[in-house]
Amino acid sequence: MHALEGFVRAVDRLNRVVGIVGAALIPAAVVLCAAVALLRYGAAFGRVWMQELYVVLAGVSFMILLARVHGLDGHVRVDILWRRWSERRRALVDLLGNLLFVLPWTLVLIWSCWGFVRLSWSVLEPSAQAGGLPGLFLVKSVIPLAALLLLLQGLAGAARALLRLAGRPDPLGPAGTTP
Repeated sequence: MHALEGFVRAVDRLNRVVGIVGAALIPAAVVLCAAVALLRYGAAFGRVWMQELYVVLAGVSFMILLARVHGLDGHVRVDILWRRWSERRRALVDLLGNLLFVLPWTLVLIWSCWGFVRLSWSVLEPSAQAGGLPGLFLVKSVIPLAALLLLLQGLAGAARALLRLAGRPDPLGPAGTTP
């Protein structure tokens, strides 16, 4: 049980750090988007790479924040039912949800995007637009990375549920996340 608790804490720490990076990308994308609009309409100046960059920042932040949101239980639930259930039933639903939905989906995503990403790296794929971002292959690499982070979070969620079913306290504390 101590190994499961350590695993849950380690995944939480990893996804907390990644979450900080992902959250920082959001205001950067907003500021860049505003700058692109101001430069285009105020100074008749525009660059394709600047337009692509704010879209990439927003997309990367969304992808890498998936695991953190899942770890904080920020995903969609049917709260009408959830509030009425016992702690044991909630733990069972969390366990089954992670094992039957999150884990298989992330494995399929990793498997299905692997060739796509590998091909992109083999040619060091740039943007299809003239003057666009040169490292599109790096952006595509975020897809399996995000799936891997979510896979780890799904395993940690299943471990937390197992610990709760065994009557152990949540290793992340009562709020569900370590300080």
